[in-house]
Formats: sequence, structure tokens, C-alpha cells
Amino acid sequence: MRPLTRDEVRRCVVNLYPATAGVRLPAWFDDTRWERIDYLGWRDTRAYQRAYLVADVDGRAQGMVLRQNPSQAALASRAVMCDLCRFTRRFNEVSLFTAPRASTDKRRRLSTVGLLLCTDLDCVRNVHRTPTTGPHDPPPEQIIENRRSGLRARTIDFLRSVPDTTGVPRGPGR
Repeated sequence: MRPLTRDEVRRCVVNLYPATAGVRLPAWFDDTRWERIDYLGWRDTRAYQRAYLVADVDGRAQGMVLRQNPSQAALASRAVMCDLCRFTRRFNEVSLFTAPRASTDKRRRLSTVGLLLCTDLDCVRNVHRTPTTGPHDPPPEQIIENRRSGLRARTIDFLRSVPDTTGVPRGPGR
């Protein structure tokens, strides 16, 4: 992922409504190793159920506010797969996150999209994990690169599903 500035990240969130507080960047933002990540994801330290997801989509930063839904009791004894990294994890390590669609139409604003994500939003750690390979498997570097390209493609597809191009509201100071 290309390096992003603080202002660029704050301005790129498409579903941030004026009533919502501004984007709080993580404390580790300046230490981000941009060449190693495929998206920027973090939890808001002041509002724990709020998270942010930002990626480079068609040469420009695009992001969204996500809300973590409470865990489901039905999932308590199951393994769940993250929709982005496609790794199966324990029930408490994957959560449903929803994002309100960005729209000026109030009826459409009630529409949300969601996906199951690693609760810590650190899919990068999973895709970089060295795979166990057999004699007929491709080299580990190729497997990791295939995982990364899949993660990038799924993240961009999700980010493209949120905005409404008919009129995107802008948050404070935009």
C-alpha cells in the first residue's frame, strides 16, 4: 500500500456523517510499515465498537467507519472465517462489522453492509504467516503473495460497495 498522510486518511472516510465525531487515528500511525500492509485498519480507542478501514482504491485513499456488532451466542462453539483474509479463527477472534452506506438520501442511509472481520483488524499478520508446504505446493513466497493479492482485492470490493455516488456527505471540515 502506498504511504498515506494523516489528512488524507481523515478525508477519505466516505460514510462519516456530520453528527459523527472526526476520525481518530491510531497512536502507531507514524510507525506504519506501508510496504507491508494491504489496508489500514484500527479500532477507535474512545469508542471501542467503532473501527476504521482504509485502502488505496484506484490510486486514491478510500475508507469507512465500521461498527462492531455484539458477538452472537450461536457462534460460541464454532470457528468462523474472516471475509478479508479468509483465515478460520476462533469465534471470539472474528466479529461482524457493519458500515452504513454513504448517502444523502435518508432512506438509503438506513442501509448497511457488513462482513465478518478479524476482531483485531490485523489480517496482515495472517496472510504473512509462513505456510506449511509439501513437495507439490508452490514456494511459500508465492503463497504469501497470492494471499496478499486476494486480501487487497476483497478489501477494495468491500470499500466499493459502501459509497453512494449520487451524493456523498462530508464530515466536519470537508
